[in-house]
Amino acid sequence: MDTKKILLIEDDYFINQLYMRVLKQAGYNIILASDGIEGVKLADNSFDLILLDIMLPKMDGINVLKKLKENPNTKKVPVILLTNLGQASIIKAAFTIGAQGYLMKMGLTPYEVAEKIKPFLMNPSFQMDIKEVDLD
Repeated sequence: MDTKKILLIEDDYFINQLYMRVLKQAGYNIILASDGIEGVKLADNSFDLILLDIMLPKMDGINVLKKLKENPNTKKVPVILLTNLGQASIIKAAFTIGAQGYLMKMGLTPYEVAEKIKPFLMNPSFQMDIKEVDLD
């Protein structure tokens, strides 16, 4: 089995180190971007999945998502929002733009996140049902 390559776009040092450690233990190759602009640049390096925070410096996650879905090199890469922002309008907008999943950091352990991303890695066209998302 080939090692899946994941881009983690997360600015909080403690959180990104925690997720990187857990996802590496799960067998994934993890590349980190600590702001939105860096994330957009790194995304061109052919990833199997992108985990994207919404609240980011330099460019927020929604604008990163727009750029990723406009770029022919990245538009088919599954993007999962991994955030603590739970506003229904933002989540709906992200799904409309092309996000395929949404996970709340505070509601899941990093190990649970590692489990929840498996369907997206096994089937890049997998789409989380927005009804599964707990909207405010």
